Amino acid sequence: MESPKIDIITLVENLAYQQGTRGEHGLSFVARIGGKQILFDTGQSDLLVHNAKKLNVDLSAIDAVVISHGHYDHTGGLSAFFGLNDHAPVWLRPKAFDEKMSKSTGTPRFIGLDPEVASRYSNRFKMVSEVMEIAPGLKIIPEIGHYYGFEQPSQSMMVKHGEELSADLFEDELFMVFDHPEGLVVFAGCAHRGIGNICRSAMDFTGQKKIKLVLGGTHLKGASKGRITKTVDAFKNIDIERFGLCHCTGLPAFMEFAGEFEEKVRYAHVATRFQPYD
Repeated sequence: MESPKIDIITLVENLAYQQGTRGEHGLSFVARIGGKQILFDTGQSDLLVHNAKKLNVDLSAIDAVVISHGHYDHTGGLSAFFGLNDHAPVWLRPKAFDEKMSKSTGTPRFIGLDPEVASRYSNRFKMVSEVMEIAPGLKIIPEIGHYYGFEQPSQSMMVKHGEELSADLFEDELFMVFDHPEGLVVFAGCAHRGIGNICRSAMDFTGQKKIKLVLGGTHLKGASKGRITKTVDAFKNIDIERFGLCHCTGLPAFMEFAGEFEEKVRYAHVATRFQPYD
């Protein structure tokens, strides 16, 4: 029997070019596979609903939501989504509910999942503690190994416990992988724990050596030139057919990836469609 294929559309991203769609600092993809529709992240607002309508995506028909980590720009569309969809479970790690803060602008500010939404829709949230398959070949992987010493979370990202702030180690971060005989599709939200670490984790878990598509943010915006170069160099030793980079990747990192891997690199702005096995 032929393996199912996957069709992916970017619903929310920082940039939008298609008439009628809009962009915001956030990320959301819809993946269609084997009769299932899976939403990966939700952006930061109800823009998810606006763009979904423009792109003919019926959010009421979504079967499940996967949250990569508990930041507002990936969870902020949940409230609007719940207003349209009364059944899809939202899969995430428990620490996604932590009080997440950022010091990137100096004074610590809250950047986490809205606690009111978490409370009001508590019955919709389901915890991920181990690898699980949510559609044919599509798996949530909650553990990210540490393969590259240079891949470390940003020092400006914090977690608040009571009155104490501590570094966010992103123990809430997860990723998705589509496991197909022709190679993997790897979905990353922001890759706070490192896009190289995520891809190597996907390969080790599945036993696959080829990646058809790496899709999502890499959190290299504002990273040093050395960190960006080391990241690009790491991918020279991985068999990757295509990159769909976006969101928090940053222009310098995107350009360095494009300079090295040329036509393999594509920007995954709103309305971008990926059919990696066609």
